[in-house]
Amino acid sequence: MLLRPAESILRSAYAVEEASRESSTGRGPGVLYLTNQRLVFESHVSRGVVRDLVGGREARTLLDVSLHDLQNISVRRGRLGRPRLVVELPRGRPAFDVLEPDGWANAIAEARRELPPAYPAAPTIVRTVEREVVKIRCRYCGQLGNEVNGRCPSCGASL
Repeated sequence: MLLRPAESILRSAYAVEEASRESSTGRGPGVLYLTNQRLVFESHVSRGVVRDLVGGREARTLLDVSLHDLQNISVRRGRLGRPRLVVELPRGRPAFDVLEPDGWANAIAEARRELPPAYPAAPTIVRTVEREVVKIRCRYCGQLGNEVNGRCPSCGASL
């Protein structure tokens, strides 16, 4: 997994993505990473025993989502089996079998609280316009009027 600038890994663990209701097979084992910016699930592509020994294993990213895009994190407790970490996304709800799913849910919630806002507030631009208003006394009636108007507001004579 490549880290982005100013990104650090907060937690990582072996995980198994559970089969979704739409498909009968699970996506399989991999590593679940929590960084201060995103949640990533990587699975290793099997290329055969000989190739694995010679060239190592290639990782395939199955989930890479920003913490801003997470809608909800929960722990599903079934009657049988272990609890699962459920991640609600705009498209889908992957569930992961990890050790300490409650700890993962708390760590994700804490990382989301420490995130800066997704879109910083637009800076407010304040512009102050100052004008100098000069008052002139009318020669005919004595009323004060603005120099810019050019006419007396009371009698209408030119100022």
